[in-house]
Amino acid sequence: MALRQACIRLALRRARPDLGNSIFTGSAQRSIGPKQAFGYGEVAPKGAPGFETVQLKPPETFTDTVKYISKGMATIPTKKEIIEAIGYPGQKHSAGGISTVGRIYYGPGRYDYGRPPMPAGWFANWFYGFWEFGHIMFVADRWIAMRYLRHFLGTAVCFFPMWLQMQWNMKAWDEFKKTHAQ
Repeated sequence: MALRQACIRLALRRARPDLGNSIFTGSAQRSIGPKQAFGYGEVAPKGAPGFETVQLKPPETFTDTVKYISKGMATIPTKKEIIEAIGYPGQKHSAGGISTVGRIYYGPGRYDYGRPPMPAGWFANWFYGFWEFGHIMFVADRWIAMRYLRHFLGTAVCFFPMWLQMQWNMKAWDEFKKTHAQ
């Protein structure tokens, strides 16, 4: 009875929508609050990975390949990528399961913003899926690869003491069997 009355009371109260930051006033994207759904800071800062012209599609010439590797894979990760890879309290995560992650750099000019341009040659088209994986993991979203590395190293650090104890235990059992014959 009380739950029904509370529902009626709350349904009849006056509830106005907040029109201060909405599509009705034309100010949907103000400077307050987060500017993107994932990460922090600028969406497409200068020098961010994945925005160069040679990174828009798989390289098809030797000079494009050299520029692609030097601009994408040989550059030092940015501070933002390192912080997102390590993680921090209150870090936003993308909605989805294991295979969906957010992009910390995403906007016009990035290679996968909208419909990605496909390469012209058949060889690059044939291996496009492999290029896409390598491009995401080691060029455009390097922080994902760094996060995988973090999990691998964390697992190794936690596993090593148990493995060491197991080796000591096996050696102790061998010594025990030598001295205590059954």
